[in-house]
Amino acid sequence: MSPIGIEYVNKQSFALTPSVGDGTLVIKFSGNADMTAMATLSAYLKAVHTEALKLRMQEVTFDLRELYFMNSSCFKSFVTWIEAASQIKDYTAYRIKFLANSQLHWQRRSLEALRCLASHVVTVET
Repeated sequence: MSPIGIEYVNKQSFALTPSVGDGTLVIKFSGNADMTAMATLSAYLKAVHTEALKLRMQEVTFDLRELYFMNSSCFKSFVTWIEAASQIKDYTAYRIKFLANSQLHWQRRSLEALRCLASHVVTVET
């Protein structure tokens, strides 16, 4: 187990690299989040939520600039997680930031939908 309680994940075409600094938990994505990544991503997002609460993170940042594809099932995992995270109303609440690749049009549309889901918590940067 890494010092932050969540591990690096490297599947066939999908990788997640966690790091932490200055009150922010950062998860860097690379590859393709296709159907084979769905179960891994869903479990990972639950672990991210638990770790963010445990460490009292101010922000969780998802760096998607090297994520070239995400299918709808993986996207739904984010919807479920954001809904849970946005319900936190006490001192353990954290913000969610997505770092997007402006060259990938699917990210612009999809991440804007996530931002609209919980605009009080979610931001998107390109």
